[in-house]
Amino acid sequence: MIEEKTVNEPVQVEKSKMGIKRQFTQVIDTMYFELRRNYIKSILMLAFYIGVFLLYFFINEIQEAQGVEVPDDPEDYILTYLSMIGTLIIISTAAIGGSIIAEDFQKHTGNLIFPKISKNRLLTGRLIVRYGFNAIFICVYYTLIAIATDYKYDEIPETLLDSMGWALLYTFAIFTFVVFLSSINKSPSAAIVISILFLLVVAHIVEMLLFNMNLDEEPLFLITYYEKIIAASLDMPNPRYEEVSLASPQDGEFIEFKRWLTPSKIGALSGLLAFSSLFLIAAYVIYMIRQSKNE
Repeated sequence: MIEEKTVNEPVQVEKSKMGIKRQFTQVIDTMYFELRRNYIKSILMLAFYIGVFLLYFFINEIQEAQGVEVPDDPEDYILTYLSMIGTLIIISTAAIGGSIIAEDFQKHTGNLIFPKISKNRLLTGRLIVRYGFNAIFICVYYTLIAIATDYKYDEIPETLLDSMGWALLYTFAIFTFVVFLSSINKSPSAAIVISILFLLVVAHIVEMLLFNMNLDEEPLFLITYYEKIIAASLDMPNPRYEEVSLASPQDGEFIEFKRWLTPSKIGALSGLLAFSSLFLIAAYVIYMIRQSKNE
């Protein structure tokens, strides 16, 4: 009995080490495959980000040449580049992440490409690479903003780094939402279109309805609301809402409305992490259920 235990223990340890190594290798192989498959799409999307930055930069330069004064505060100058950051994030996450799960069920390739890899490692590799692409887009965009700001003001506000951090976290939350939609759609194109329509159109309509209903509660349940902290983190407003007076079409009397400008930093962090966890768990569960039905 003692001799058998002495002989078997090293074998079990060796198998365990080989198992961990193989799992890690499979994730790396998946990431390499995703890099090769999506790099052209990612280059085009990166060019789109750079193109948007250049458009803003030349508009600012033209306005300055026409006599429009440059903002005294570099943070106000930075805000000109962040007016479309939410739209850029939605478009890029939908384009890069919309097919992440749906493609397996449209083309039935989930078991053909990696016949021996577990689905959780396959999904992990895909998530890392596709979010990584989006993170690169954000970092390049903010780097260009930093260069332009330093060129104009000979300084870069420290809050720019805070804004980039919120942009990366918001990007991850939106990315997980896109992954969730990909898990419930059979077509990658459907997941992409639905993601863009919901986040750019439906969410905006909901926000306008909430404003017209004159609700005092902060809309923390709306994922697109958290985009506001990306720009607001440059100079957090106090209070975080503004009172708007509108004349009633019936009697002409003015009605006070509350418009929320940004979530707090604690509220944004909690909300974005909660949304990300919820959508990731839901996407994984749906993916495994759909995969088991096809095996």
